[in-house]
Amino acid sequence: MFGKIVFIFILVLLIILAIMFDWFGSREFAQKGVEGAQKAVEQIQDTGDQVSEAIETIKEKGKE
Repeated sequence: MFGKIVFIFILVLLIILAIMFDWFGSREFAQKGVEGAQKAVEQIQDTGDQVSEAIETIKEKGKE
C-alpha cells in the first residue's frame, strides 16, 4: 500500500516538473488539457442552467 502511494506521489511530481521545465513540450499538453476542462465545465454549467429553467417552468405551471 505504501509503495503504491509513493509511486503515485513520484509520478505526480514528475508530471509537475515536466510542466515546470517544459520537458517534451508538456506545457502545450497541459494547456490543451486545461482548455478542454474549461470547455467541459462551461458545457456542464449551460446544461445545469437549462435544467434549472425547465424545473422552474414546471413549478410555475404546477402552481397555476
